[in-house]
Amino acid sequence: MGGREKDQKVARKIGESYRMSHQEALDLARGGMKPTDIAAYLDIIVEYRPFKTIRGIAMKMGSHKIIQIDEDLNEIEKQLVCGHEIGHFLLHEDTNFMFIYEKTQYYPKQEYQANLFACQLILGEKAGLYETQVKEAASGNSLKKMVDKVAYLMCEEGERYGV
Repeated sequence: MGGREKDQKVARKIGESYRMSHQEALDLARGGMKPTDIAAYLDIIVEYRPFKTIRGIAMKMGSHKIIQIDEDLNEIEKQLVCGHEIGHFLLHEDTNFMFIYEKTQYYPKQEYQANLFACQLILGEKAGLYETQVKEAASGNSLKKMVDKVAYLMCEEGERYGV
């Protein structure tokens, strides 16, 4: 059993959840893990649902973290949405998004941060090579535009995701 697995096991025994930093998640992506694999590693349940208007949602129910993703998305879209929702869990863990959306102007900033994180997870080690383009991809509010920009940057990884 490796160090991280041992830490997770000890944390569970004492009733605490293991908290991974966003940097550790990015390191896993650089090592080749997809966002859905990283979610499983973090004990986040990923479910696929027939959504009509949303692409994905992250929720916490007690100690359980759940990501639900539109089942009609293609593989790279599912991975980007999963990465985006993981970003919310790791970057904005204590945030009440409904409150922020209704009461402040900070919601778009947090969406950009989650988009940026998702792009970095998908691109893995290539993210650093294309910093400006990654920021541009994350700044859009369209999943299709983000997919197009990220797929353009990742020729061989794009094939891995079925683009």
